Amino acid sequence: MDRLTAFIALGALLTIPQTTAFAQFEEPEQPGGYLFFGTDAAAFSGKSSFPIVRVDKKNIYVDIGTDVKRISGRAPCTVRPELILTEDFADVLEMRFNTSSMVNLQRAAQAVSDMHVAEFQSEVEIARIQGFGGAAEDDLTEADLDRIDDIRQNNEEFQTSMQDGLDHGTFERDDAADTVFVKGTIVPSTDIEEAFCIVVVTFDKEDPETGENLGRASFARARYLGDLVANDYFDLNVRCAMQEFMTESAEYSFYLFSKEGTQVAMSNSRGLKPLTPEEVATFRDLETRTALRKDS
Repeated sequence: MDRLTAFIALGALLTIPQTTAFAQFEEPEQPGGYLFFGTDAAAFSGKSSFPIVRVDKKNIYVDIGTDVKRISGRAPCTVRPELILTEDFADVLEMRFNTSSMVNLQRAAQAVSDMHVAEFQSEVEIARIQGFGGAAEDDLTEADLDRIDDIRQNNEEFQTSMQDGLDHGTFERDDAADTVFVKGTIVPSTDIEEAFCIVVVTFDKEDPETGENLGRASFARARYLGDLVANDYFDLNVRCAMQEFMTESAEYSFYLFSKEGTQVAMSNSRGLKPLTPEEVATFRDLETRTALRKDS
């Protein structure tokens, strides 16, 4: 169903004020619900994506139409902006996004491995020239000695070059990351069972060979949070491994969900608008009538 069409039909709600993250949030004395721009989340199983209905510590559960399928919790996700009406709300006291690069560590580890391999190969080549018995230098020809000197010099130059690279971060990319950390504190206004989140990073994608800007791209991952208790502080400590992305142009988003994939409004949600119980009832009625028209 097109929620945006139903939303436009609510004349009193045509203008949605933009809230500032972490600003003091004012709401009606007894809000009936919250309207905001959230996301429609899906996860990939093979080459196809399916709506996410639940997430636990190890798995993502998706609706494949005829059944609910369990897939790996590491599966990549996809998101699409969607207007959301929900009765669940959480106040965001703090939310920070940080990044790191496991690929940088892997590059450095590979450099160290290459140094060890080069050292070993040099020793093997010298041992081959000297013979397995380790002939004395007096028993070697001048050509053999020159060859040994060349091997040692080449290895020393290689080791020095690689070590300089490690010391100066040559194997690292300061402008790239592949891991996103979300830390902060939220306070739900109601109990939220089996909560999970979707973390999204949106960035400028570049051609790896030409550096050409290919437009905006995004990565998204789902992570299980657990049960959130009404009016209790919940500390976020989320880690999401992504594909490598450029940090300079990156923007980060966090979406909160409760059991069965119901999205939760947060005080920093885009376009957040608290609704009275009457407005919620009107919107739900429009949703129902729109669904009936589409099914007929």
